[in-house]
Formats: sequence, structure tokens, C-alpha cells
Amino acid sequence: MPNKEIQYKFSPFAIIVSLIVFLFLFTILGIIIVSLFSVKAYLAVFFLGFLLFIISNEAIPNLFRFSKHLIKGEPALILTEKELIDNVNNMTYSWTEIKKIKYHFNYPANHISIEVKSPSFFLKKETNSYKRLIMKLNAKYFNGTFSLKPMLISCKKSELEENLNLFLKQNS
Repeated sequence: MPNKEIQYKFSPFAIIVSLIVFLFLFTILGIIIVSLFSVKAYLAVFFLGFLLFIISNEAIPNLFRFSKHLIKGEPALILTEKELIDNVNNMTYSWTEIKKIKYHFNYPANHISIEVKSPSFFLKKETNSYKRLIMKLNAKYFNGTFSLKPMLISCKKSELEENLNLFLKQNS
């Protein structure tokens, strides 16, 4: 193999756009909650508050982590001979643990699915209960797949696809 390691950086544009969208949604939901609270629509306030909590619980830590990696110049994705290091999802996969990789480049839902041989192994490592629930649902309904979001990675998507295939083929 010509390269023993390939690194892909985070896309500054995607992170800034994500931050702006998050702040916009957070503000709009906050305004709606305040206006519904004044007309005593408590059930709607509860529902929207819960929705805001779920969005915040997932988005805020990710945005901070992405920004930290971006500022430090750390890669979003690292392909090595032994493993795939995914700093987008904070996961590390050994090439021998990966069953197959599927590419879904359909705008706006671009993603790369990584199907693992033993989803329970990754479930045991996860400490966040929300993420563990999502992983259980993925294991049950989608054969233990994880997703990479190529929009957060600064690279040519065809090059990423080609390199993932190459590393998987040669190292599994």
C-alpha cells in the first residue's frame, strides 16, 4: 500500500453553517416556547421544550468537539493500516471489525454507512445513555451500522470512497 496513513480534516464551512443553523433553531424554538407559555399551552411548551433538550443534548457537545478539532488542526478521519479513526463520531473501528461500507451520496442526506460485525462490542464501550439507545436501535433495525457524515470532512467524496474501499480491502 503506498500510504500507511491518510488524514482528512474537518470542513470549516460545514461546522460554521451547522453552528448558525443550531443557533437559529434554538432561538426560534425558544421564542415559540415563550409565546406558547404566555397563552398557557403547557402541553405544547413541554413537547417543544423536550425537543429543544434533545437537540441541545446531541448538538452542543458535538459542535464543541468539532470546533476543538478544527482549531487544533486535528483530523476528522484517519485511515491507518489497522483502524479507521472517526473523530466526527468519536469512534475507532478496526478494519477486521468492519463488515462492509456503503456510500449514500444523495444530497442533502449524504452519509457513509459502516456495518460492523459485532455491534454489541461497540455498545459496551459507549457510556452516554442517549447514544447507547441510538446504537441499540441501529443494531436492531440497520444491522449495526454507524454513519459518517462526509459533509463535515474536507475532501473529495470520490477520493474518500476510493480510499475507504482500498483500506478495507487490504486490511480486513
